[in-house]
Amino acid sequence: MSTAMEGKSRRVRVVVLLGLVVASFWSARVQAQSVEALSGDPAKGRQIVVSNGCIRCHSIWGNGGKQGPDFASVGGGRSLQQLAGLFWNHTPGMIKTVRQWGVEWPTFTEEELADVISYIYYVKLFDEPGDPAVGERWFREKRCVECHTVGGRGGDVGPNLDAYGQVIAPIVLAQGMWNHGPDMQAKQAAKGIPTPTFAGREIADIQAYIRQVAMSAGQELVFLQPPNPAAGSKLFETKGCRQCHGVGGLGTSLGPNLRTAIQQLRVSEIAGKLWNHSFQMSAAMRGQRIMFPRFRGNEMSDLVAFLYYLRFFDTGGSGDAGREVFQRSGCSSCHVGNGEPATGPDLSKSQATRTPLGLATAMWNHAPAMYNRAQSGQVEWPRFEGDDMRNLAVYLRQVGSDGRNE
Repeated sequence: MSTAMEGKSRRVRVVVLLGLVVASFWSARVQAQSVEALSGDPAKGRQIVVSNGCIRCHSIWGNGGKQGPDFASVGGGRSLQQLAGLFWNHTPGMIKTVRQWGVEWPTFTEEELADVISYIYYVKLFDEPGDPAVGERWFREKRCVECHTVGGRGGDVGPNLDAYGQVIAPIVLAQGMWNHGPDMQAKQAAKGIPTPTFAGREIADIQAYIRQVAMSAGQELVFLQPPNPAAGSKLFETKGCRQCHGVGGLGTSLGPNLRTAIQQLRVSEIAGKLWNHSFQMSAAMRGQRIMFPRFRGNEMSDLVAFLYYLRFFDTGGSGDAGREVFQRSGCSSCHVGNGEPATGPDLSKSQATRTPLGLATAMWNHAPAMYNRAQSGQVEWPRFEGDDMRNLAVYLRQVGSDGRNE
């Protein structure tokens, strides 16, 4: 089988496994919530995506339709409301395609839209397999081979790494590296070997190399439990992470804000960042008399899932900035509060403005009518970037509150 075909086969297997993992994770997870309540059910979202034919236009890691963006590339690192804004920006193209196909525009309840957005965010929690050829290069250049054996080749200073080849995800390798980090640093210093750092998907590539070599020796593949962000939230507390990184990972004078530090990173990239900072963290912890945390079982996977989801639950926003968005985007040309005549609904009395996602749901469901007005030249289609949607939601909640209190 060619390298290209092998790569495609790996991606297909991962996408198939992804559907099973998402379903098993959310159907089996406890209802206890993390620091911030989980909004949306990825398993239900996947069902909605499939039943509404979204995969005709959208793919996951290149598997699926090509007309729309790949879900695995757009999800991670954005908050729920930022993803809702991204949905909106692509709506005109989607409406045009749906009408060309003669398909009815799908409408959602607020809960269903939360499920869909949660699924799109969740798919990027799973890394696409790395490149074993590139991984072999990193294994040599970062001098891992001088201490570790893979497939019978390498040094014997550190443990044999063949066992890590039984899993697809690089998170288990990252956990082993973390747990042995202080000892590795001491041995590397004694041998005059610089401590390696990892960027991008290098850990995923090394994991792919180890797996290729180990599986050729006849090892069986081991499937991990799905990562659980709620369990990761508890680990963030019990492992002492909060002491340096603050409530919800927002940072303190001792540690950075994790929401911004890991924005739009894949799991292997987050693992690489953790490793790169582990030695500095170890020294700081000793200074604070905090025990260096070690992980077992699925713990690091759960913790990284919690870190990955931090950005998803970003809330807040500015009503003043939202007012500017409302004016700049032309919303005021159709929507006027205080009962004044307008072509669109009076938002001061709208139930949709009571919740952040309620606004996004109402916009999605009414998008075809707004699209018709835009096509007729009566209005320009507004776009929402960055925190525009979040700020707009805050402003409209304030307007709605004033209207309901009259």
